[in-house]
Amino acid sequence: MTNNQRNPTFAERIDNFIGFFSPRWAFQRKAHRIALRGANAYENVPTWRNSAGWYPTDGSAEALNSPNRDLARRKARHLERNSEIVNSILNAFERNVVGKGFNLQVRTEDQDWNNLLEELWSEFSRPGNCDVSGKFSLNEILRMIVRRRLVDGGILAIKVVDNDRRIPYQIQLAEVDELEGPAALQSPQGNVIVGGIEVSDCGKPLSYYLRKNSFETFVQLEPERIEAKRVYFLADHGRPSEVREMTPLARTLDKIHDLDEFFEAAVFKQKINAAIAVWITTAKDAGPNVGSSLVATGGDGSGKAGKAGKGNRIVPGSINRLKPGEDVKTLVPSGQSSELADYNLAMLRQISAGHGLSYEMVSRDVSQVNYSSARQNLLEDWKVFEQEQQFLIEHFLDFVFEDVVLSAILSGRIPADKVPRDFYKNTSKYLKHEFIGQGLPWIDPYKEALANKLMLETGQTNLKEIFAKKGKDWEEELDQAANEAVKKLAAGIQQEGENNAK
Repeated sequence: MTNNQRNPTFAERIDNFIGFFSPRWAFQRKAHRIALRGANAYENVPTWRNSAGWYPTDGSAEALNSPNRDLARRKARHLERNSEIVNSILNAFERNVVGKGFNLQVRTEDQDWNNLLEELWSEFSRPGNCDVSGKFSLNEILRMIVRRRLVDGGILAIKVVDNDRRIPYQIQLAEVDELEGPAALQSPQGNVIVGGIEVSDCGKPLSYYLRKNSFETFVQLEPERIEAKRVYFLADHGRPSEVREMTPLARTLDKIHDLDEFFEAAVFKQKINAAIAVWITTAKDAGPNVGSSLVATGGDGSGKAGKAGKGNRIVPGSINRLKPGEDVKTLVPSGQSSELADYNLAMLRQISAGHGLSYEMVSRDVSQVNYSSARQNLLEDWKVFEQEQQFLIEHFLDFVFEDVVLSAILSGRIPADKVPRDFYKNTSKYLKHEFIGQGLPWIDPYKEALANKLMLETGQTNLKEIFAKKGKDWEEELDQAANEAVKKLAAGIQQEGENNAK
């Protein structure tokens, strides 16, 4: 029985022929050929066929972002002002990430101290108490942060002290395009300045240069240097080498713009189809008569537009007269309305996926889902919203809470006799807290209530986890339920469980 052997290829025959005269050259050719096969280990990477011109640019994130940052931000802001799709994405993040706000729960062992700090935070969160301009409440600031992170790629929140306020600690918001470095590429301390941010050798922000404008003369002044410890730079960063921000809308800008233009074209097509017009033409006097005007006239020859029309413009119900010798060809745009629906569905799914959301969350169209698919999409969407909530808590709210408490103590807003004696030695102990964000909404309350009951009975979950998903504190809910039970008993109202037992 003979073994099946592969016939040598043309290249291998050439190698064998060369090897007959020079084994060294033949060996080098075979070694390079093996290396070439290794370079083609990923079949989709080699540049051939349709991807022959695909040679992506690569490098550090800041080197790639800086030439495109301003244009991408301008396009994103234009779509923010004019695109319903972009505003649908922004509204989805605002109402689900922030919603009614974040509930502060101080978790120390002293309940009176907990209540005092929670009342202080409630006062600070009111409109005019937390924003240096006096225009925003804390919830409005949080919504502004979420929106600007999506559109601009980030926002700056600056710590300001205003001794005229009951709580001196204030927040001043600044947009990222106010970042502008001085003429020098290095700071007086010898550090590199990248896009208005002074950074150390390891990339740590040391200070921020913000553009200042004179409201009297409208003249741009020299940028102001603000130390990094006073600034919250709440930016969307995807790579360690990024110093400045980049708008997350950059990956879907063209698709959103194309879809908006497609809708405009479809609307124009429907207007043409809906317009019923009559054109009157004649074959006599094909050439202009002596002394006749070459100016387009209306149907009555007065030089004005014909009935219900303006010149030769197509207007519903118009009657227009053409010049002698002219004719008209009907223009009936082709295509069906189903093409618009299919294109809209495909594009919206790509745009939504590009921002980690489901099609239903962005379009608010739930005609193609059932309970299971709707709940699955909602759970995946909430993973995205919870990540944004966690970012706000870890990078902003936790620090602001600590600064507000310290500012209130130093200014006397919190009386000295109510401050624990060892507060400064055990600051973390007396500032222990938790922020509870917007909760997961219901899809089918009855089904989810039964599921929660079953999981509680089988030990698969607990009250803290269930109430946390709703953005509530489980201890407060239990206290409220206990108070209600006492009042019902005093009023002679029997509980539902007691009636069932009887």
